Amino acid sequence: MSNPGNMTDKEKTSAPQAAHSGARALRGDAFYPKLLAAAVLLFLAAAVACCLGSSSIPFHKVVSYFIGKTESLSSSEILIIGRIRLPRTITSLLVGGALASVGCIMQGVFRNPMADPSVLGISSGSALGAAIMIVLGFNGVIIGTGFTGAYIGAIAGALVTWLAVFYIARSSGEYDTTSTLIAGIAISSIMSALITVLMTLHHESMERIYMWMLGTFSSATVQKTWVLFAVVGVLVPVLVLIAPRIDVLKLGREAALSLGVNQSRTLGIVLCISSVLLAFCVANSGIIGFVGLIIPHIVEYFRIHRMRRKLIMSFMTGAIFMVVCDCIAKTVVSPGEMAIGAMTSLIGAPYFLILLIKSRVTAGRKGIR
Repeated sequence: MSNPGNMTDKEKTSAPQAAHSGARALRGDAFYPKLLAAAVLLFLAAAVACCLGSSSIPFHKVVSYFIGKTESLSSSEILIIGRIRLPRTITSLLVGGALASVGCIMQGVFRNPMADPSVLGISSGSALGAAIMIVLGFNGVIIGTGFTGAYIGAIAGALVTWLAVFYIARSSGEYDTTSTLIAGIAISSIMSALITVLMTLHHESMERIYMWMLGTFSSATVQKTWVLFAVVGVLVPVLVLIAPRIDVLKLGREAALSLGVNQSRTLGIVLCISSVLLAFCVANSGIIGFVGLIIPHIVEYFRIHRMRRKLIMSFMTGAIFMVVCDCIAKTVVSPGEMAIGAMTSLIGAPYFLILLIKSRVTAGRKGIR
């Protein structure tokens, strides 16, 4: 063994650097245990969600269904799990994960911790499209199983809204965060006003429009779940791949460009993907608030800050949160169910206020005004 007193200057310099690099590697590796824990919690939450409903199914039978051992299950239990509860659970999982991912992206892109999916106006546009189809009497199934007029109208409304926001934001020739934010807020206000006008002029459809807007997963079907799975399964990984560019954008337009990241092109791609995700989320569940706002803050509480990792953990955490909220929504007033949008607001709003109060207290202790 070498004597520490006989170390060269180079060795003395490299030793602290190696220790620092090792500590940094350990902090980075801590992400994977957290991700594994989130995956286990998500599996357990999904299994419990499939147990709960108007008729309870034992946990071990649900797990047996998950792993393919259905010999101990009756035909009715297989039908309930496979055709009703599993599609609903997967839909809530995908919607929660997608909303949280979009919220994480919005906060990173706009560099604003208060940003959420609603800043693009897509949710309001989807709601308007669904409201128009309901008023016109096309709320029944149009194609396949569960693809109602409201579902199709919501997707069409979201895409029209995105085109409007994109056109206005690009009118100056550059696609930047300020013009996008202003355009999104303005379009959202217009869409919300039009929904109010529709509900005022068509009282007979007001209740259906209002209940649809509150959000529910009760209309989930196997076919709709597969479509949502395909959309989320393709677009969220794309966001994960380009997430490091958003970290670069935080440095500013000029610095980002010097590092090879074009702000306008990156914003266009990210917001386009986010808009499509929001369109299918709203079409499947209605408008659900607070998920995209609070989940990224919860993830930061676990000391995950780099955008790619934060995005992945936001998806997992949002999925768990939505599955749990849906469990509560469908059991608290059983055999009926509470609107999922109301449930997320009841849980999310107080939690967000607690985070806000804590941040202000911390800032006060540090003398920040």
